[in-house]
Amino acid sequence: MLPYKSLIQVDRKSSVTLYIQVCNRFISLITNGTLRPADPLPSSRILAKLIGINRHTVRLAYDELISQGWAESIERKGIFVLSRLPELPKTKLSATEKDSTSKESFIWTNRFENALPGENFQKIGLAIDDGLPDVRLAPVDLLMREYRSISRKFYGKNFLKYGGSQGSEHLRLSIANYLSNSRGLTVSAENILITKGSQMGIYLAAQLLLNPGYNIVVGISNYGSADDAFRYAGANLTRVPVDENGMDVDSLEEVLHHKKIKAVYIIPHHHCPTTVTMSMERRLKLLDLAREYRFAIIEDDYDFDFHYDNKPYLPLASIDHNQNVIYIGSITKTFAPALRIGFLIGPKAFVRAASSLRQLIDRQGDTLLEEAFAVMFDNGEMERHFRKSLKIYKQRRNLFCQILKTDFSDKIEFKIPEGGLAIWSNFDDKIDLNKMSSDASKKGLFIGNGSFSRNETFVINALRMGFASLEEKEMVKALGILKKVLG
Repeated sequence: MLPYKSLIQVDRKSSVTLYIQVCNRFISLITNGTLRPADPLPSSRILAKLIGINRHTVRLAYDELISQGWAESIERKGIFVLSRLPELPKTKLSATEKDSTSKESFIWTNRFENALPGENFQKIGLAIDDGLPDVRLAPVDLLMREYRSISRKFYGKNFLKYGGSQGSEHLRLSIANYLSNSRGLTVSAENILITKGSQMGIYLAAQLLLNPGYNIVVGISNYGSADDAFRYAGANLTRVPVDENGMDVDSLEEVLHHKKIKAVYIIPHHHCPTTVTMSMERRLKLLDLAREYRFAIIEDDYDFDFHYDNKPYLPLASIDHNQNVIYIGSITKTFAPALRIGFLIGPKAFVRAASSLRQLIDRQGDTLLEEAFAVMFDNGEMERHFRKSLKIYKQRRNLFCQILKTDFSDKIEFKIPEGGLAIWSNFDDKIDLNKMSSDASKKGLFIGNGSFSRNETFVINALRMGFASLEEKEMVKALGILKKVLG
């Protein structure tokens, strides 16, 4: 007889009933080959004594095994593993063997073998991030109040059903109105697709615009996750310089003379990672080149709302009269990152296609949440939040830059950004950013090592240092730790 006392153990504190625990353990013994077809099972009296449970519980477990087709009862003989089951090979993998990638059970293409998971800031305390909003400022209580209010109304129940993959029509109308007033962008609800943040918009645009072998122009310095989305689509990345005035459009023009370009990806406001803003002269020339060479512009305007020293330039989408621009933005990047709401704007046919593609990977968004955000736009709460946050973030930017200038002048070079939520910080070449990040972590401070900003052509001892999510005391403490780490 098998050593059932050690093979079948029950947990009396578990929410799973004892007889189901016993049943499941027998199934495991059958599927891993320990028990073979037609093998006898111990009598209920013997098994009950061996594992210390009531005999009636064992009978219930056997009844469940029989009803599920794992066992059979033979009159005057007892309970047996079903004889008609196929014989399975005996397997006994260790924990390390189960996790091993050298013994794959099936063949698949891993395009993410070298990809690193994003940081989980929900589990990180004091942090100098790469430019995240302070979620404590977000009027989440008001948002949840609207969410609950809508859910309680008779028509709100309809929002719990399947909806359109393009997103809440109410929110699309509210965003269209907001963009018209704040950015001079005139679009209808049919031109807008609600996404789960700007990253989904980038992915959808990449999948629709790019085929394997197509060329897309990006900055020498660029948002790493956008690069990854374009590579995943099979595109070739052609890099052009980015300076203090944004992407060098003259260099782009030279590329266009000898290479077919399908799309150009730009971050015109507060470029990631370098925080620079693209000049109006270059914006107009880029639009003219797009018209002439018939390529799409993917305009990632993820934090337009936070511009401190003057009014931000109008987006390219606002002055595009040839429908070359796919405009991507984020609401929750400026509200709270975990509440995934963004938008993609383009020609109606393109938006319909993007909606169909979105439906394949994510049937729809959270309609109730979208409706709640729509109310927040309509009653002015979102605009009030942006104004309040803008004032606070400007004060934090100024203090952060003041401390950097005073305490890190011999170690960090930077320019005060016109907007955005981070400082592009160039560290002295003698500073090992990997070691700095590791040493800071040991002292209770999370700070990146700059790896996210690097690529095959952009290797620089620099990183984005976010200031927006730090209150004054936290900022002083965080930079104090960093100063000690750098010596």
